[in-house]
Amino acid sequence: MIDTGLIDKELMDYYRELSPAERKLRLEAFENQDEKVTEFCRELYKRRHTDPKHPEKTVDFLLWKLAYLPGLYAKKWLFGGQVKREAAATVEELGLENPDKYSDIEQTLIYLEFRNAAKRYLSTCESDGYANGFFGLKKSTPEDKKLKAAEDIWSSSRWLAIRSGEVDRLEIWCLALRDELFQYDKTCEIYYGELEKKAGY
Repeated sequence: MIDTGLIDKELMDYYRELSPAERKLRLEAFENQDEKVTEFCRELYKRRHTDPKHPEKTVDFLLWKLAYLPGLYAKKWLFGGQVKREAAATVEELGLENPDKYSDIEQTLIYLEFRNAAKRYLSTCESDGYANGFFGLKKSTPEDKKLKAAEDIWSSSRWLAIRSGEVDRLEIWCLALRDELFQYDKTCEIYYGELEKKAGY
């Protein structure tokens, strides 16, 4: 069960920080956390930001996931089995093969990690090139960007979960992405609802 009331200011400040380097510094400087909480945060950080093939480099696998998954929705008329395969891979990469094994505090930390990734992704959605049309030649409006952001988040979570039959295992992922989107912009919340309605969910 997600309960952000379990999270103190030190932890919340860590999850509000978007820079991986700054997050690592905050993680290493924890003073008020239970050792099990600190160790689980380290595990989540390592899973997200470490490439086993190049451990010296800092990556962001969750950010890459959020950039990649909307492409499946954009080409949904081409793909069938690939959606299920990608969803199964996503479940494994997110560590959600058996989400019930996690305690309440662990589920909450996972939820906040996913929200942090969504926040980092949404911070890129106001760039000049985002949501431009006609091979980048048609300049996007602020409303275009909000609609595209809502679609990217929705298709990376709810659409993927329902289309693949992975609703239960991707529940935390879907909830975290939705909540961060709604906090990002109220208009996006409206667009998200319209996408749900159009899809019949």
